[in-house]
Amino acid sequence: MEKIHDVTEAERKTFEDIKEFIRTISMFTEEVKNIDEGIKSLRAIRRLTYENMNQIQHEHLVLKGMQWLRVNGYADSKYEWYWNPRQTGDANEPDLMAKDGVKTILCGEATTSENPVGLIDSRMRDTLDKLNKMEGKKYYFVRTKQMELRANTKIRNNNLDITVTCINSDA
Repeated sequence: MEKIHDVTEAERKTFEDIKEFIRTISMFTEEVKNIDEGIKSLRAIRRLTYENMNQIQHEHLVLKGMQWLRVNGYADSKYEWYWNPRQTGDANEPDLMAKDGVKTILCGEATTSENPVGLIDSRMRDTLDKLNKMEGKKYYFVRTKQMELRANTKIRNNNLDITVTCINSDA
């Protein structure tokens, strides 16, 4: 996990990633002349952008989750914040963690998936199970009402102690 030394710097890095991502996409926005050319462009866009598109959104949601937590009871300057901005943590690490010295105060997971169907629904189950085993207060950050409702159903049905927070960054 990486320590978050400066939230503004983390946001700046995310914004630079977004701008670079948009520049990459713009290379492929010229008018295509035939279907084969169009498919070639679509394949290139997918290959060059898919992973970054997912990871940048995840990174942003983790930062938004941290900001939400600081506004909602975790603003104490004694807390040290850690994160896995690009979903690079191992099975024992959350996306976000706050510590007070050696004591873990909270752990958070984030998903930018929009709709809890199929594989996304089973990943949600696995993520909630993973989060439930962690120390401190537990938070699950989502982007949509559908994901919030489904997560709350899973939490209630499995008697988990996790707070779901919907952070809609479209506003």
